[in-house]
This record gives sequence, structure tokens and C-alpha cells, in this order.
Amino acid sequence: MTKGMAWHHVPTDLNPADVVSRGCTPKELLEHSLWANGPPFLLKGASNVDAIKNLPERRSTALIGTVGTDISINCKFLNSFDKLQRVFAYIYRFISNCRAKSLPSTIYLTVDEISFGTVLLLRSIQQVHIAVEYEVLSQGKPCPPKSKLISLKPILSSEGLLRVFERLQNASLDYEVKHPILLPKDHPVTGAIIVYYHEKYFHAGPQALLAALRQRYWPLGGRKFVASVINKCFRCFRMKPGASEHMMGSLPVDRVQPNPAFHTTGVDYCGPFYHKSEARNKAPHKCYIAVFVGFSTKAAHLEVVQDLTTDSFIAALRRFISLRGRPRTIWSDNATNFVGAKRELAELKELFLSEPHTASITSSCLANGIDWKFKPPRAPHFGGLWASHVKSAKFHFYRVVGAAILALDELRTLAYEISAILNSRPLCPISENADNFEMLTPAHFLKGSSYTRFPEPDVTHLYEGRLSS
Repeated sequence: MTKGMAWHHVPTDLNPADVVSRGCTPKELLEHSLWANGPPFLLKGASNVDAIKNLPERRSTALIGTVGTDISINCKFLNSFDKLQRVFAYIYRFISNCRAKSLPSTIYLTVDEISFGTVLLLRSIQQVHIAVEYEVLSQGKPCPPKSKLISLKPILSSEGLLRVFERLQNASLDYEVKHPILLPKDHPVTGAIIVYYHEKYFHAGPQALLAALRQRYWPLGGRKFVASVINKCFRCFRMKPGASEHMMGSLPVDRVQPNPAFHTTGVDYCGPFYHKSEARNKAPHKCYIAVFVGFSTKAAHLEVVQDLTTDSFIAALRRFISLRGRPRTIWSDNATNFVGAKRELAELKELFLSEPHTASITSSCLANGIDWKFKPPRAPHFGGLWASHVKSAKFHFYRVVGAAILALDELRTLAYEISAILNSRPLCPISENADNFEMLTPAHFLKGSSYTRFPEPDVTHLYEGRLSS
């Protein structure tokens, strides 16, 4: 627009505006020649170009427009997804109130406002960081053949979000599961979403976290990005020391033969833990967690054992049988495994070594048609399956609770939640194919789907034989 014109730069010492902006008293301002007369080269006339030829020439700049503006970048809650959702929920409420010219019915945010605010947030991100595909699809054209998203077959949904297209249109699944929302790679909000669900699922690993995350979101470069975010988790880093690896033998028959979930079960104790006393000003009570693991499916069940008595363990075993069914065989550690135990495991060693305890457990199992077996003495590699689940249970417990002492009900609730997370871990590697929307987990053998699936809408009030519009 200014072609043919000469542009020159005015230095700071010749700029009258800087006299006031940098601080000046009224008396100094009246006596200041630069403020009163302006720069000296202006007094010499426009024809005297020699006075300003020595001034540096300003470089020209080009303005580049984008489809939208990523309004999340300047938000101070950029690293916290749940707070960011509420911020944009209030933005959506403000926009809606301005259009409707009415006040909200409640001062508290609603679920719909949180949902629409999240859509507003993710749409602004996609319009900037996936701008080429977004602009093409918004014009009704197919995705460009040279696009990096061509394998995902992206579509533009009714709310203006880019989603993954899958061949599961006729499946009775939620729309969010069939069409996950695309998230750009290396974006702070994508990292905040991964951190949010990483903490929500008690610091789950990359495989389990990505499996749960893809039921609603599809982060580009998912495996590497999720692993890089988890590697920055300070608590996980502190809780994961390096260990040496050993050569493992062949798996036993019960591990590789098809059987019901808990047909052959291993049991072990996890702890000790402490829970608050029901009476005030009393010391916390010691308790343990019994870990039951199915051999063929790796399904886990955690039960809180209030004390180290035979009756408490039998009660926990009866609760396990009532919820998961009666196993055919139960394996447990041999008492000699606790010979070199530390002081806090001395009571557990005494329980396993006691003859009355073994006799009571054996008689109770025989009455229910259960064959109780002990692994060979001084053979810790025989109990690797339930030992790994004990390690995983402690993995989630100590990262969430830390040094805090919970009440007995809170501890029991946490044990069941950890059971659900352990049963939602993938049994096989995660595929990068968008059509493989769900991974096989132990929970599929227990209830038909993962426990960490996002909630689907309630359709029980709809008529079964109605036609879809």
C-alpha cells in the first residue's frame, strides 16, 4: 500500500512521545525543547533529506491471516485441563447470555456448559493447528490426498470438530467412541488432557492410558506423545527405580489354556497399610489387601483384610467368591517365602507358618470344592503373576495416597477402583488403526467392556423399535 514511499526510523532520543512516557515533571516539560518543537530535522523542511539519510531504514513486514485464533495459548490455566474446561464453560455461558439477552438460571456450571465449553476450546485449537484439513472439510471437500491425516479419514462433525471416521456406523456405541476427537501433536492442551487422565487413572502407564484416552480423543502421534508426557511425571519418576531383568521360563498350562476368568486363581497379601481408627485420638490400625489374580485372563480382584487372622482371610475369600464366582484351584505363596522378610512382614510370616491357619483354609476350600495349592518352597519365580499384580496395585496406591492415612471405607473404595484400573489394561499391543476402537482387556471377560470407558448416554427411556432419523 505504501509502494514508492520512503520509510525511515525515528530514534528514541528524537521521539517527543518518550519525554512524557518515561517520566517528566510539568516544569521540565515546559522547558523541554524536544516536546515543544519536535525533532530538529523537521524544522529544516522536507527538502532537507540529508538530515535523515543517516537514519536506519525500517524493514517491511508481511501479515499472514489464519482461519481462527488459538485463544487457549494466553490462558493461565493452560496446563490444567479441568480448570481450562471451566474457563471456557464460562466463556460459552457469556456468549449464550449475550445472544439470548437473559441471565443464567443458576450460578453453578452445568454439564452441558462444560461440554459446549470444551467444544469451543478444541475447535479453536483445530482451526489453527489443523487449519488446512479443517478449511478443506468445512467447504465440503474430501481430505487432501497428501495430508498426514488421510489414513484417519477425518470428518467434520455438526459441532465443528474434526473427528476420526471409523467403520462402526451400525454399532450400538456412543458417538464419542465411534468418532474420537482429533488432537494436534505437541500442543499444550493435548499434553494437559493426557496429564489429566494420567492422574485420573492413578498414574496409569502409556498403554493403559492411551487405550482409555482413545475412547474419546485421538492425539496425533499418540504413543510417543503419551510416553513423553508420562516420562515427565515427577511422581512416576520417583516411584520407578531401575531393576535388573532375568531370563524367564515357559508359562504353565493354566496360563495358556482357555478357561473362565478366575478358574485358576493366585492369591497374595499386599501391604501393610494403615487406616484411621473409628475412635478419636487413637493410633491408626494396620490392615492388608488380598490380591486375587486369574491365571488365564490376568483379571484382578482386591479385597481389604482388616487384620491378620484366619477368619478375616476366609471372609475376604467368601466375598471374592460371591462377586467373581468359585475358582477351581487357588495358588498361594509358600510360608518359606517369608523367611527373609523384614520386620513389618513378621506377622504375615507367622500367619502363613501357623498350622491352624492352613488347616482352616484347606477345610473351608474343600467344603466349596476348591483345590488349594502352594507353590514350591524357595521358588519366587513361580508366583510372578500375582507378584506383578501386587507391584501394580502398590504402583497406583502410593502415587495417589502417598503418606496419607485413609479411613477404612476410603481404603476399601480405593482398592475396588484400583481393581477396575488393573482390569482395564490392554492384554495386547495397541494398534494405530482407527477402526480398532477398543483394546482387549481383562474386563471384557468379566463384564464385556472396559471399566474405564467414558459414560454413554442413557437410552433406556427410548422405544426399542423406533426408527433412527
